[in-house]
Amino acid sequence: MEATAAGFDAVVLAVSPHARARVAGVALVERGRRVVAKLGARRIRVIESAADAATLPAWLAERGAYDLLVVDAGDQLVHTALVAPLAATTGPRRLAVGPDGAFAGALWIDGAAADATAAIDELAAAIAAAPATAARDVAARWADGALAVPHGAIARHPATTPAERRAARRMLFGLIVKDEDGPVTRWIYRPVSRVITRGLVHLPITPNQISIFVGILGMIGCWLTARGDYTGLWLGAALVLLGGFIDGCDGEVARLKLQFSPIGAWLDTLIDEATTTVYLVAIGLHTHHRLPDQGWVVPSVIGGAIAYVLGICCIYFYLVVVSKTGNSQHYVGRLEIVDDADGPGLRKPPPTASKLPPWLRSIGVMFSHVIRRDFINLGALICAVADQYLFIYGTMLLGGVLTLLVVGPDHLRLRGQLAEVRRRGGTPRLLPTAW
Repeated sequence: MEATAAGFDAVVLAVSPHARARVAGVALVERGRRVVAKLGARRIRVIESAADAATLPAWLAERGAYDLLVVDAGDQLVHTALVAPLAATTGPRRLAVGPDGAFAGALWIDGAAADATAAIDELAAAIAAAPATAARDVAARWADGALAVPHGAIARHPATTPAERRAARRMLFGLIVKDEDGPVTRWIYRPVSRVITRGLVHLPITPNQISIFVGILGMIGCWLTARGDYTGLWLGAALVLLGGFIDGCDGEVARLKLQFSPIGAWLDTLIDEATTTVYLVAIGLHTHHRLPDQGWVVPSVIGGAIAYVLGICCIYFYLVVVSKTGNSQHYVGRLEIVDDADGPGLRKPPPTASKLPPWLRSIGVMFSHVIRRDFINLGALICAVADQYLFIYGTMLLGGVLTLLVVGPDHLRLRGQLAEVRRRGGTPRLLPTAW
């Protein structure tokens, strides 16, 4: 999130004996630096000593008219919810405050304000005099004239003692659960991935490396499945399921260590889609090995793979062109053309009352969970142990064909809507819902 069109500079104050203490694998001072970097800081200055503070005035003199964000990250764990509200608000001087109204360790100076130079000079003098308490000292003097901005949830936590750091880690792990998680992921996958993530955050590995490992694990599972023997069937399914458990860890580590990126999101989801498609082919080849006299198997494997790839292409066309995200869970099948101040765009239509009977709606909800990758991986292992390879293959084949039958017409409709938007002078963009 950018604070203003011009951008902003950031100072991270970490003159504290606790600044190098680590929570969830990241030192407090480094976490402060990552927080302001994720917010979009143009330049970042980290103050860890009196010597660093002495060089700050020269650094500030090169600021120009940019806004200035100051974050106190020496004695507390900070996260993006502490500073994002400051960036989203207007006002010459802004102070982040907690639910009790007390200063929370972050302040913002509008570079275009009439008194910006005086405010920054006052701040620099306070940092030079007492860098460990400068932010609190300045906030106390500004209390009556600055705008108090409440911070969001999971924003900060004291971290000066082992007990406080353990509590801060527990708070951070609240970031793991995603709104898009289905019941299978929430109640089966997340408890397992959370345990694995607790160990991974302390290792020098990146979320992208975890994603690549998941892809390798899945491909090994697919190779074992395609061999055609019972051991390969259940062991391959087990490796694919294990990859599914670990697959949640890349995103968890990224959120906990502030290492998420658009490239990482795309890598994660593309590996997931590739694994699912290759597993369909693998279980089809397994079926061919077990039923060599059945002439329909090989053509169905080819047709099923084509259906999977086309369905994925339809979904990812929407993600790339319209929503511009790498998360397939953000896919929306039906959109409507609407006009706003910037011209025509696309928006998810408001929900309408269903005319289906309640029991049929319940079946639809259950089916939406059954076709999710988390349920498929879990069900595949159960069926593989029972040697029900034909059921696995038939179910995946049917799911791929039905998915294409649903998203295919939606894709054609979307292309027509995009052509209409361009004809009316608009650009492919997703507008926020108004309901």
